Amino acid sequence: MTNASDDQDHPVLNAFNEIEKPLVNEVDTAKFTDEDDFNRLGVSLLIEAGSYVCIAANTLGENEKWDRDTAAIGGNMVRLYKMISGVLDQTTQRRRDTSFIFARLVFETVVTIRYLIKHFSPDLVASYVKNSFKHEVKLRRKIEQNIAARGGVILPIEDRMMKSIDRSFASAGVNPSDLSEYRERNWGARNLYEKAEDLGMDDAYLGAFSGPSQAVHGAWGDIYSHCLQTDGDELFSPNIEWGYPRPQLITATASLSLFAVNDYFGFVCGPDLQEVVQGHLSDLATRLDAFNRAHEAYLAPKEWPRIR
Repeated sequence: MTNASDDQDHPVLNAFNEIEKPLVNEVDTAKFTDEDDFNRLGVSLLIEAGSYVCIAANTLGENEKWDRDTAAIGGNMVRLYKMISGVLDQTTQRRRDTSFIFARLVFETVVTIRYLIKHFSPDLVASYVKNSFKHEVKLRRKIEQNIAARGGVILPIEDRMMKSIDRSFASAGVNPSDLSEYRERNWGARNLYEKAEDLGMDDAYLGAFSGPSQAVHGAWGDIYSHCLQTDGDELFSPNIEWGYPRPQLITATASLSLFAVNDYFGFVCGPDLQEVVQGHLSDLATRLDAFNRAHEAYLAPKEWPRIR
């Protein structure tokens, strides 16, 4: 591969150069009168970050196609792009409730990508793949039990389900018999927090994963914040309106994705291209930081609940 820093016609660099890069400056943000102004700019910045993720997801490196182990990482880059699209969609529809869910998935996907890259090995990817098949193993076992209880009679729907499961196993190069005794609780022998801690992302875990998990599982914090209204008298009524999006979630999603993009280009293309890509990523990170400072300045004189 040619030195990317000397090759101005490299397709990845050309694609990065074509991405629109929204400006963030104190003069403009000082004129913002509500969080709608910040959300509009934040969405533009997240679109830029998502564009970099999209380019990364379509960069295969020196080979025309991924092998299974590399596909585990590349496929997660594609997933990251789709999850960011979900954040953008729900934010522009002013649905904070569900944007939290997509943001949580963004964090988990970023951790998966970065951890697989940092500790890349056939054994680690095999652990990731096998752990992903827990549901299929249980479902296949249940179908086989039902078939046996009928004396070997296979229903058409069961035949389709078994074939679908077998195709999934085959695509991953996994023999179902190898999973019969599989008992690993977490792939890579670490839970998500431990993986995040290994990557130096443990502080982000609380805000980007642990908190939004309430939205995924419908915990009281989510129900109280998004589905109920009260006058503070311990009595409640339903709130069917969507929560108003906040800029912090948008910029946090963008910032997290940049780490995955940087690691991915280093993994599939090497340090030369990664170094040039870092210039674009650092520029966006600087603008995101300026955005966050401007938003904090906007919030400083305000008191709940009049913060928008």
